[in-house]
Amino acid sequence: MSSSMNIGGLSSGMQWSDIVDSTIKALEARTVTPITERINARGKQRDAWSTLQQLVETLNTNARALRRPGLGGFIASVPPSPSTSRTLLSATATSGATAGRLRVEVLQLADVATLAGRSTADTTAAQNLAGTFAINGTAISVEAADSLASIRAKINTANAGVTASIVSEGGASGRLVISANTAGSVGVTLVDGAGGLARELGFLDSRTKPITSSTISAAAAMGMSVFPQPAQIRVGHVLITADLATESLSTIAAKINAAGGSASVQSEPFGNQTRFRLVVDGNVSAVDRDANSQPLIDALGFAAGAAGAVGHTVQSSAFTLSEAAHATPSSVLTGLTVGSASTALHVGDAINIRGTRGDGTPVAFGLIVAESDTVQTLLDRINDARDGFGARARTATAAIGPDGRIRLTDDTAGASRLSLSLGIVRADGSTGTLGPITTSVVGHSRELHAGRDAIIRVNGHEMARSTNVIADAIPGVNVSLLAAEPGTAIDVTIERDVKGATDAVKAFRDSYNAIRAFFDEQRVTDAPLYADSSLRRVVDRFTASLRLQVTANGTYTTAVSAGLELDRNGRLMVNEETFKTALAEKPGEVESLFGLTGIGTAFVQSTDAATTFGTGVISAQLTTITESTISLRRREGDAQKKLGLRREQLIQQYTRMEQAMVRLNQQSGSLLASTKGLQANDR
Repeated sequence: MSSSMNIGGLSSGMQWSDIVDSTIKALEARTVTPITERINARGKQRDAWSTLQQLVETLNTNARALRRPGLGGFIASVPPSPSTSRTLLSATATSGATAGRLRVEVLQLADVATLAGRSTADTTAAQNLAGTFAINGTAISVEAADSLASIRAKINTANAGVTASIVSEGGASGRLVISANTAGSVGVTLVDGAGGLARELGFLDSRTKPITSSTISAAAAMGMSVFPQPAQIRVGHVLITADLATESLSTIAAKINAAGGSASVQSEPFGNQTRFRLVVDGNVSAVDRDANSQPLIDALGFAAGAAGAVGHTVQSSAFTLSEAAHATPSSVLTGLTVGSASTALHVGDAINIRGTRGDGTPVAFGLIVAESDTVQTLLDRINDARDGFGARARTATAAIGPDGRIRLTDDTAGASRLSLSLGIVRADGSTGTLGPITTSVVGHSRELHAGRDAIIRVNGHEMARSTNVIADAIPGVNVSLLAAEPGTAIDVTIERDVKGATDAVKAFRDSYNAIRAFFDEQRVTDAPLYADSSLRRVVDRFTASLRLQVTANGTYTTAVSAGLELDRNGRLMVNEETFKTALAEKPGEVESLFGLTGIGTAFVQSTDAATTFGTGVISAQLTTITESTISLRRREGDAQKKLGLRREQLIQQYTRMEQAMVRLNQQSGSLLASTKGLQANDR
């Protein structure tokens, strides 16, 4: 019969449910509750051992800090520059440092090499360039359909030790910029391919071979008896015709500039002589329809040059003579025209020369026209070394080209604020101009940053490194260079970190005392680990470690001698003054006392022995408690199951008894009725 049946005792008057509950509760108190109490006790023991494990792990960490070489470490003090108050470097001492003072001079910071290509109108459009070039020995292949953005992606996926990016110049235009991934003088190595792709992209210039003169015909300067016929060549984006038989390097350079390109003649030492090269911006290539084009290029010896800078150039309108011929240096100023209009210059008129140098310094001077003054007179005045563009540090040079234009070029290549205007004030007070001045070549640097090593001098010894973070200049000290200031030496002081050492000892003390406090808490009668012999063994081993003697030391052989001792309650105390005195007098002995053969290692070993998984005392206790708890929970479940079965049995038993009482009552009623009927019949 089901336990849900009513056994309330309607027939018997007995509260069978109460009897069942009382019986089960009594059985539960005898069979289940003792197991549950043991499970709870095991749980408290597990929590206690887990707490101890955390405390011991903290002690282990602090003991390791205590035993490291250079107890407490060292600190490096770096004063600012006595001249400029700038911070030139920072220094961090490691455990391998040695106390002392060193003189350090920062001569140069390391820098990352960065190269910029030519300006491109649309970085997303096909560049119509095909070929290869190498970056740091890694080949980069480009196809005609590639845009500047596509070329950037190819460089970045080539793992050539550089990062390519595009610097916007407004709208869709921009430049391709390549930066080395690491600093140092190695920088970025570019090797152009046969098609001159690196020059087409603007990373390198093109240079002729060195020849003896820049002013006589190129063929004569090269000593050629047989030379190519006049031919067209493409220089960057312009076409010119060159004749080696009659034209010098300077003449060819002037032609390139007159066509809108950028060219110059550069001199260089050649033994005890001086040789000259024609240097142009971009690639030099043959014109297919001209059979003499490639032989002329070969004769000049054009090849990939350097990642130099391009000089900024401004140019005047084209000056002509009344007969429409282009003006030359010998042309008289009063006979000049600009386009088809006469300049109307007369003797006594003034030409006001205004502008700015490449560094932005304003320039203002002039020329009063004399009867014999020529274009060369004007050029000499512009180039004047006293108050003209030839004066001061940032100079510029003017010349007239075969197209009759005066060009003023900044002598310092790269970005420039060079500008020029040629105004007229006539003798009658009216004004005019020698025409507008425009920029013909925008100055820019291909090498935005030169890759270079950091250079420092330590105690007179100079050293170069490819990074501004130097670990081997001062033993045990990492130096970070922040600013260069040649001629300024600063004193870097390395000293023991007394505060760090004291803090390390105090942290060790606190972690030891935390374990001692835990141990005292467990000595109370109802504590989870009361009278636990394993706990006492763990704590006793820590105390023994603290009493270790380092007999090799002459003075500081024990913790007590260095200021660490136990009070009467077993708590560790630190006398900071005693410890600091010991550290100042004999730092080596103090390191030894707490080091690899001393107290630090003793504690590392004893704490490891307590916590090592599987074999440590604490680990073993936690494992035992876990296994015991699993067994107890299994027994608790079995006991609960037996109680449930016993409840079912009692319910069924009392239900049958109640049913029997119902039947007896029914039978009793029937007999009583029968008896009454017989009695009535007898009357």
